[in-house]
Amino acid sequence: MNHRGVAVRRHETRGRVEGEAGAPRRESRTDREIRSPAVAGYIADMTAQLETMATAAHLDLLAYFLAMAHAEGETAAHVERGAAGEAARPG
Repeated sequence: MNHRGVAVRRHETRGRVEGEAGAPRRESRTDREIRSPAVAGYIADMTAQLETMATAAHLDLLAYFLAMAHAEGETAAHVERGAAGEAARPG
């Protein structure tokens, strides 16, 4: 089979799945806003663990990038929680 035939087949399959009743529902903006801080916090936790592993294995550059991802995850979690708290707070 050539590459083009595979791509066409995948596209056709995707179209059938989206149109079926059992297809996953799309999340509303509220669903995403609620889960966003939780996801950012989870990523921060996981990257902290991976950073520890990379440091122990003397993979300094990888440890550095994981530390940056950890810091970004922490920041995103706090910013998102703060924004959600301000939106929920009566003004």
